[in-house]
Amino acid sequence: MGEVKGQAIFLSIVGICTLLVAIVGATFAWFSITVTGNDNPSDIIINSGTLGQVNFNDGTAIDIKSLMPGSFTTKTFTVSQTDPSATGKISYNIVLNVKANTLTPVAQGAFVHSLKSSGNTNGGSLATMMESEVPVNSYIIGSGVIEGYESHQYEYTIGLKNLDVNQNAAQGKTFSGYLSVVLTNDGVQSGN
Repeated sequence: MGEVKGQAIFLSIVGICTLLVAIVGATFAWFSITVTGNDNPSDIIINSGTLGQVNFNDGTAIDIKSLMPGSFTTKTFTVSQTDPSATGKISYNIVLNVKANTLTPVAQGAFVHSLKSSGNTNGGSLATMMESEVPVNSYIIGSGVIEGYESHQYEYTIGLKNLDVNQNAAQGKTFSGYLSVVLTNDGVQSGN
């Protein structure tokens, strides 16, 4: 009798563990994202729902050393919902994560960046940012909303404008950071 009771307890524990593994596996399968062209997938943060795909064509890292006046670097990336039957709205932020910036304080307003956007919108909205001075700390560059089956293309540009004056104070200064796409607290909203 004791052996049968022991087997029943053992089988119950195995059954509960199997159920937990199935639930966790299904949860990870439901809340998934595809990242390509990104050496550090932790740059993509998902709060809830499925975004579809974020593709950083040129990688996310931005490391600038010995920047010459008139030199610019461009990063292109795509944020998209890849499910043709999707109807929900997905709100996201594009973030410039600054690790170190010794260039902005001495560049006399010449160390600038901008964000251009294009893509199909089914009622969603694209993020854009006019040319402005690069911040010393991390911040949100822009916010977008994907509505249903959409693809948003972005071109982020950062560099040192040539002011046609002595810009020697920028010599030897550096910038280090990376771009990321983060779902907002709103996350995914159901479609109409």
